[in-house]
Amino acid sequence: VVVFPPHGRLDVTLPCIALLAMACYGALQTIWSIHKIVYDGWVGTLFWFTAAAIVFLASQVFREQRLAVQFRLWLVVFGSAVCLLDLLEQASQTSKYYWLIQSKFSTISGTFAYWNNFAQFVELFLPITVWFGIGRSKLEYGWLGLSALQIAAVVAAGSRAGTALVFLELIAVVLLVYWRNRKRSYLIAAASIFAASALLIFAAGFDTLVHKLQQKDQLAVRREINRSSIEMIEARPLTGWGLNTYVPVYRMFAHYDDGSYVNRAHNDWLQFAVEGGIPFACVMLAIFVWSIRPAIRSVWGLGVIAVGLHAIVDYPFARFGVCAWYFALLGMLALRREEKVRRG
Repeated sequence: VVVFPPHGRLDVTLPCIALLAMACYGALQTIWSIHKIVYDGWVGTLFWFTAAAIVFLASQVFREQRLAVQFRLWLVVFGSAVCLLDLLEQASQTSKYYWLIQSKFSTISGTFAYWNNFAQFVELFLPITVWFGIGRSKLEYGWLGLSALQIAAVVAAGSRAGTALVFLELIAVVLLVYWRNRKRSYLIAAASIFAASALLIFAAGFDTLVHKLQQKDQLAVRREINRSSIEMIEARPLTGWGLNTYVPVYRMFAHYDDGSYVNRAHNDWLQFAVEGGIPFACVMLAIFVWSIRPAIRSVWGLGVIAVGLHAIVDYPFARFGVCAWYFALLGMLALRREEKVRRG
């Protein structure tokens, strides 16, 4: 049920307008640019239009605070179930979804084929879980336990950036809540989450993460891809090469070939600039910067900041399995900010 404002007026928020502008630019680029792949261009345009639609619908549906809280609650419940699945998969060292369906990859993370996408998904709802545990009148140890489970799942999956970000999220939520209430019990709660996470991590195993951290150069592959991406931007800085054209264009700028398939830039911010030009990337950057203040004020919305930071070294915006949740939370934050502006 969409909750409309009084007198039938719809408030279209800044993120929605910006995303719609990106979709319109993609359509114009696909129609007129000589550097394009028509099918890919329309797919990219549809992506940004869908993102705008999610933000718009979220900002309308979640006007009723009860619905917004219920959505966040069920997101945490669903996400925690995926995390439990991941921990069991890592402990059993299976490469089959639900131990039945063989993946084409050697590892899986819950319902995700890629450990970083799984970590990005968890980054979105971990702050909500911790907020449920310590952000209200009393500590809720059930939610704190789920927070530990979620952190352990990310570590067991082997995501380096994800591991760093979930621990930073935990610290940020605890510090923000403690700064507002000055209760020592919140610090004790944080310590209990770390302790419970350590136990679960030990049970599920962390060999994959340790192996990756032992590599001499943590950005060995990404550095060369980033170098190529920057050269692609320099070649067409204003208009870009066309939405969703990164993979075919990359081949002209590749600096090495180790036999692997480069499917993304592994830096969404650079890929935005490659495909749409620097102005296109700046629009998305403006959305991210805009989201920082309401995310910090809400505390539970810190996940949108974490995903934006993770996009520096990976591609959370490649699949709606991750970013649809991001845009839904962005719509909630947009609504929250608009309400604060109206209140003065």
